[in-house]
Amino acid sequence: MSKRLRILLDGYIDGNFGDDLMLYLAANGLKEHKLYITSPKLDIAEYTEEKIGFDRYLKVTGSGFLIHNNKGIAYRMRDMYREKRYSKNRAVINCNISGFVNRVAEKVIQKQISGYDFVTVRDRYSYKYITKNIPNVKCEKYPDMVLSLSDKMIPNVHSENALGISVHKSADINLLAEIADRFINETGRNVCLLCFNTGLEDDVSVANQVYGIMKNKHMTEIIRYTDINDMLKNIKRCGAILGIRFHSAMLALRMGIPVVPIAYSDKTKNALDEIGYSGKIYDVNNIDTDEVLKSILNAVPYKLDGNIIKSAENHIKRFDEYIKRQC
Repeated sequence: MSKRLRILLDGYIDGNFGDDLMLYLAANGLKEHKLYITSPKLDIAEYTEEKIGFDRYLKVTGSGFLIHNNKGIAYRMRDMYREKRYSKNRAVINCNISGFVNRVAEKVIQKQISGYDFVTVRDRYSYKYITKNIPNVKCEKYPDMVLSLSDKMIPNVHSENALGISVHKSADINLLAEIADRFINETGRNVCLLCFNTGLEDDVSVANQVYGIMKNKHMTEIIRYTDINDMLKNIKRCGAILGIRFHSAMLALRMGIPVVPIAYSDKTKNALDEIGYSGKIYDVNNIDTDEVLKSILNAVPYKLDGNIIKSAENHIKRFDEYIKRQC
């Protein structure tokens, strides 16, 4: 029988639906081990204030290596010190690498990633970057782990054919309001403004602004993320998703809901390219309301290959296999 390891789970824990779901999936896939978590905000493992003595430290993150400014560099340095104290054996799964604000930021991120002995990424660009620039790290590539959502986790909820718009601060609120109003006028169906982040990034404030300038308020609902299963149920109510938040597009694909992706960073395009997505991907800075609305009205479910779903499970499975070999 394999040794039961003490694993500390970490990630972006601040009311972000996508990040919480990733951590939930990781905890579920590693439940044979003794799991701890760094924050009391997420009830998926035992919360601990311990700083040392774990067999493994596991960071579960998507865009967790972004640095926006010089303050971010200082934070990242503190982050590295903190992670080293937790355990000498550290890994990160499901991450992606994006653009860097400057060369110093890039070097800091390279230094942090070089401290992990096992890394999984979710797109080809990130894999090539790490294998070229940080060759000492064992790096593997699989589709985004949220695509591994089990069938039993997909709620058995009847679709109301509403339009789900996953709001984000990068999108013009006037354009989102226009798309929502025109959808309602042309279809007579409702709109759900999906707020994936209720923490610092606060999608709720964006949704309130969109709602405030809409004409068809009586057919519009603001959905705040409070619980993973509840949010999945609300997504399932939708007949189409205008996916600005990264994981709104991933979940729509997994749940068989027609999606129109709008990318606010390269991570969306890179991840969709990785699974062979052939549909149109819009740039958040170049939204043509007529074209986007037409795409929404004509959207059909994307058939996600079962092999992709199985492959997406490997972020967790391969980490588990790796640490068992190290015992």
